[in-house]
Amino acid sequence: MKISSLILAAGSSSRLGSPKQLVEYRGEILVSKIAQLALSITDNVLVVLGANENIIQPKLTELVQENQQKLKIMVHTDWNEGIGSSISFGVKQLFDTSDATLILLCDQPFVNYLLLQEMVQAFAEAKYSIIACKYANQLGVPILFDKKYFSELMKLNGDVGAKVLLKKHGDEIMSIDFPEGIYDIDTQEDLVKILLN
Repeated sequence: MKISSLILAAGSSSRLGSPKQLVEYRGEILVSKIAQLALSITDNVLVVLGANENIIQPKLTELVQENQQKLKIMVHTDWNEGIGSSISFGVKQLFDTSDATLILLCDQPFVNYLLLQEMVQAFAEAKYSIIACKYANQLGVPILFDKKYFSELMKLNGDVGAKVLLKKHGDEIMSIDFPEGIYDIDTQEDLVKILLN
């Protein structure tokens, strides 16, 4: 079973006012932190960049060099079309090398190794074909999808993300509690809350 990781890091962070990918938390920028976590769980990691890629990509150069066979950076030129477009772009790149993909964002600083390990283990037991995190009484990222959903993921566009698949395939989902998933970085207020934790 070849599980890949797809890290969505293409957004412009317009509400934050600066690239959230480069926010430093506990001594490490967020995009590097999530890439290293993904590498600890899977050996096929794709980071999708878009806006500000010219200043974000150099920050990942060393990590890419250390993991040349495992970590790839690709730029999605149509990133401004929305998260659905970025998911579609990323899944297309992983289609031939993956039996499943773990979708991650770079602005959830409390994602950790044990959570991702639990998701991968649950998927390996083959009882469910979608493993999603649960917080604030809803399902969300990180999410792990079996390859049988890749064709649907590749049809996503605009700002319609993977949650549309969760609504459609509810009986095929296992949820894992991740209460810290409510914390993400969209605004300066969000950032302040996270830095105080």
